[in-house]
Amino acid sequence: MAMIVVQSLTNSFGEMFIAANVIVMRVDGFAMMPNFSFGTAMTTYAGQNVGAKKYDRVDHGAKQGTIMAVAVSAIITGLILIFGKYLMGIFTNTPELVQLSMRMMRILAVGYIAMAVTQCLSGVMRGAGDTMTPMWISLLTTVGVRVPLAYGISWMTRTPELPNGNSDCIFISLLLSWLIGALVTTFFYRRGKWKEKGLS
Repeated sequence: MAMIVVQSLTNSFGEMFIAANVIVMRVDGFAMMPNFSFGTAMTTYAGQNVGAKKYDRVDHGAKQGTIMAVAVSAIITGLILIFGKYLMGIFTNTPELVQLSMRMMRILAVGYIAMAVTQCLSGVMRGAGDTMTPMWISLLTTVGVRVPLAYGISWMTRTPELPNGNSDCIFISLLLSWLIGALVTTFFYRRGKWKEKGLS
């Protein structure tokens, strides 16, 4: 739902921006794949150890898994920033599109590391039986944070030259939603309510 609402704002920035957005989302799929994989692995790991009543291993594994996920994400992000122009060139040979796509990726870069944290800690909570907390955090960040931010930044940056506002609002709002999601997920993970689900 959030993507559909934001897509209508994306469409208002013209064909060049829409095309660049498609390219970025394709690269984003590759960049996000390790994060989702680590999240799934942590769900399985936490579930097995909670089932075996080895709760101390859950915390230790969560730390190690998050560190590995962050390291892998940082490496991938670095490679995208260094070799991104060549990667974008796979999808288009238009220089303007490559430059615009790279500008978007530079905005999102840090967000992939934040998503590594979110996916790992959410995976642990889900594996322990607390599926609701990650769901509400996801809803909060995608609907409650990203959509208002995207439209708010767009509205505040309107000028005669940019009647729809600055197109960077699409990716700034996404980055901020990822960062806030990582902070909120870390807070709820450290709070430890998910352990009660595992114990029950």
